[in-house]
Amino acid sequence: MPPSCVNWNDADDNNAFHAKLVVMDFDGFSTEVAVYKNKALYDDIVTRGMPLGNDGQKIPSPNVSFGALIPKGAKNVDVAKEFLKYAVEPKVLNEYLKGGLGRWALPMPEVAKSDPFWFKEDPHRTAYATETLIDPTLPLYEAFNPAMASVNAEHVFSIAMLDVMNNGMTPEQAIDKAFKRAEAIFAKYPIAQA
Repeated sequence: MPPSCVNWNDADDNNAFHAKLVVMDFDGFSTEVAVYKNKALYDDIVTRGMPLGNDGQKIPSPNVSFGALIPKGAKNVDVAKEFLKYAVEPKVLNEYLKGGLGRWALPMPEVAKSDPFWFKEDPHRTAYATETLIDPTLPLYEAFNPAMASVNAEHVFSIAMLDVMNNGMTPEQAIDKAFKRAEAIFAKYPIAQA
C-alpha cells in the first residue's frame, strides 16, 4: 500500500488501482465500472470472485444489499408504496440495475441468468454476478449485531493500523487497543441467546 493510504477517502482505493499504485482492490464492481468507457483500461483489468479457503472450498463473499424505504412522516405514502411495488418488479429492477452497468447485482438469480447482460456479455460482470448470485455469500457483520456498524463507523481497526504506521505502536499494542474499544462498543448491544 502506498503511504498516502492513511489519508484516503472512499474513492481513493479505485484511484490508486487505476494509477497502478496497488495491484488489487477488493471492492465489489466499482473499480472496473469507473473506467468502463475506456475500453483499453477496462479490458486490462481482471475481475475474480473470492478465493478458495484452506479447506479448498469457496470463501463466502460478504454481500451488501440495500433497500428502499419510505421516510416516517412522508406525505404520499400510498404513492410511494405503489412506486416501490413497480420498482421491484423483476423486469423493471433488472433494467434499472443494468443502467448502472451492473455495479449492483440483480438480487434475483433466475432473472439474471436469463439476461445475457449479467452472465455472457462482459467478463467483469460475469465474475461479479457469479460471486454475488451463484457462489456462497454471507451478510455483512452489521446484520448480526448493530455494534459492528459502530465499530466500522469509528474505524476501530483502521485506527489500529494507523497507530502502528504513524504513532509508533507495536502491532500487539494497536490490536489490543482496538479490541478493547470494540468490546466496549459491543457491551452496549447485548444479544440474548435463544
